[in-house]
Amino acid sequence: MKPLALYMTLEGAAYRDALVRAAQMQNFTERPPDSLAISFSNVDYDPATWRNLLEAANTRSRAYWDDGRQLGVTPASEMVAIMLPGRLRTPADAWHLLEGIPFEICCIGAAFFDEWLAADYKRWGFGRSHIDNGWGCAFRGRGHDRLVSRRWLDFGPWRVIRRPNDTTFIQFHDLALTDPAEAYAQAAPGLERMGNSPIGGHIGFHKERLIASAGKGLYSPSQRLLEVVVGPGNEVRQGDMLCNCALRLHHKETQPATGRIERIAYVFVDEGDARAHLHELWLRELECWVADDRGKRRLDLDYHPVPSPPAWVRDLEAREAT
Repeated sequence: MKPLALYMTLEGAAYRDALVRAAQMQNFTERPPDSLAISFSNVDYDPATWRNLLEAANTRSRAYWDDGRQLGVTPASEMVAIMLPGRLRTPADAWHLLEGIPFEICCIGAAFFDEWLAADYKRWGFGRSHIDNGWGCAFRGRGHDRLVSRRWLDFGPWRVIRRPNDTTFIQFHDLALTDPAEAYAQAAPGLERMGNSPIGGHIGFHKERLIASAGKGLYSPSQRLLEVVVGPGNEVRQGDMLCNCALRLHHKETQPATGRIERIAYVFVDEGDARAHLHELWLRELECWVADDRGKRRLDLDYHPVPSPPAWVRDLEAREAT
């Protein structure tokens, strides 16, 4: 495998600590940067103290090396950017590198960054100044809360790698591939399914627009339950499910004194319709009920799907096991 580029953005409340630790990496200590931009303006700096300027920055700032390395910070987005072209030998190098750096959400850009850009491929990511996802992404601790559910992790067209400290890595394509188009074709279904899209599982940081379309239904204050009644033959769009998941997360974060929603149940009057939606609702921890002439009953509690990774993941893991 040729050396891999590592282009990534790390988001989290401890981003200042993440910047300090990243600046101590050998990739950034072997020599000072060739230029330093603080608040978008190049500045003169003492090679011995450039880190102090970067770590004290209150607006977007970045250190640049002529070989393509970059280390930056975007305080408004609680984000650190790390770019290491051609510095990694295996995907494992990426997660070993990150184990000592605090983060909640990590986006890893494309291994074929220039080729995908030139081909104008559609891209998906997590927004909020993140690089678009390419060959991977990761969640740690409460970063998982920005998914519609942790169930999402095991049921997508990607590889799941669990690491210490409640860290989950997602790999979107086999990094042994040498054809940029083939790598994109393998990655695209997972990139869309994980990223900010109507069928995606990520709840964007700026979720106000999602919330504006959510919360339509019957509310039970005693149960903190929103019930959405679905008439016969009606389809529940995945984008609408995402909006309600965003509202549920918003209430978890803000804990409103009144009207708080902790549970969301879709109540179908036709069992066939309910079962057609069951998997997508279950993935998002949205309840699936039927109310018909047999009474009202819940379906998702007895639903236990088994993960089925795509063929390329099975082949890759078999290859690594030999």
